[in-house]
Amino acid sequence: MKALLAKEWLEKKRNLKWIWLPVVFAILGLTQPLMVKFLPEILKAVGGIENPDALLQMMGEQTSGTILGQTLASQFDQIGVIIFAVAAMGCVSSDRTSGMLAFMMTKPLRISSYLNAKWISEGVTAFCVLLIGYLFSVYYTVALFGEMEWERVVVAFLIYIIWFVFLVGLLILCSASFNSGAASASITVVVAILLMSITTVGTKWQMFNPAYLSQNAVAFLANGKGLEHFVVCLFWTFGLIVLLYFATFWVMKKKPLQTENH
Repeated sequence: MKALLAKEWLEKKRNLKWIWLPVVFAILGLTQPLMVKFLPEILKAVGGIENPDALLQMMGEQTSGTILGQTLASQFDQIGVIIFAVAAMGCVSSDRTSGMLAFMMTKPLRISSYLNAKWISEGVTAFCVLLIGYLFSVYYTVALFGEMEWERVVVAFLIYIIWFVFLVGLLILCSASFNSGAASASITVVVAILLMSITTVGTKWQMFNPAYLSQNAVAFLANGKGLEHFVVCLFWTFGLIVLLYFATFWVMKKKPLQTENH
């Protein structure tokens, strides 16, 4: 396991993912508070709007909690998901097409060990880059709009990361199922968009929607409590994550270890 993890870290180091991914998520994190803070000046500079302040009043009260929640719902849920999917889209398929997977399996190596290394590597990467972006957003939000309850900040992030781990698991499953990294990223992004779109349609069946956790994280930042069916959704998502793991294991047992190049 240690050798597999070392391989994953070395690969990310060679691809400079440990540099550009944190930078991108840091930019995403600071974008929302800066944009909300300086939006009136931007509107006045651009022109065409007689009363920019009236437009901001129509947007509702902008507290520190709601602005941080907008970072999760607007920046991470949209641009962040796409960027991470593109960055990790070949996590399994690239090993298969290059012959690395077949080579590693000639040694006394279990598929479960390989899969565990992938999950740990991509999961830790997702956690770290999200944490960096989130901390940047927290810093600028507090600096520009005032203090917020730190318990809400921590709990909201922990809720949100579970939703993102679900997407990471889905991406790994797609990468194990398809030889094309672009197909894996596209499917993951499309599923994420569909699930996030469903969150706007009532609450009766949201307990079965992993994206509902993102909405709960936003609600917790704003109100200090989750939405209806939050606990059920939380455990349901945990179950789906476990299911994704075993589905990936089954796919790797059935699919050839190496793709033939014609």
